[in-house]
Amino acid sequence: MASASQSILTGGQRSAAVAAARAAYDQRVANYREVVLAAFQNVEDELVALRVLGEQIAVQREAVQKAQQAVQISLNEYQAGTVAYTTVITAQVSLLNDQETALQVQEQRMFASVALVQALGGGWDSSRLPTTQELQKLHLIPD
Repeated sequence: MASASQSILTGGQRSAAVAAARAAYDQRVANYREVVLAAFQNVEDELVALRVLGEQIAVQREAVQKAQQAVQISLNEYQAGTVAYTTVITAQVSLLNDQETALQVQEQRMFASVALVQALGGGWDSSRLPTTQELQKLHLIPD
């Protein structure tokens, strides 16, 4: 009779241990799913950021070109005596602001590229960075 009551008590402990193990397993699965979903979200966020920043870079390049043309036009007008030199300075300030904004967008795009690599689980080291000449060829930095 003692062995029968021991079996019943042991059986209750076993079923409780099995239930606890299943609950722990379910918890781990839920945590894993959460981590995977967060990783996918990070990758998607960085891909979107790269696309949007790529579009912004194109817009900023055009703005810089227009500002350069405005500087040249105002300089020509100044040399012709039709405008004051402050017009040239104003155009140059506008060009400088556009160039600075373009550089900031490029910097953000580089940060987003690094964040994407991290989100994908990769890494990098400085020996794999492009040289200044390579960046100039890609028109990512001014000549």
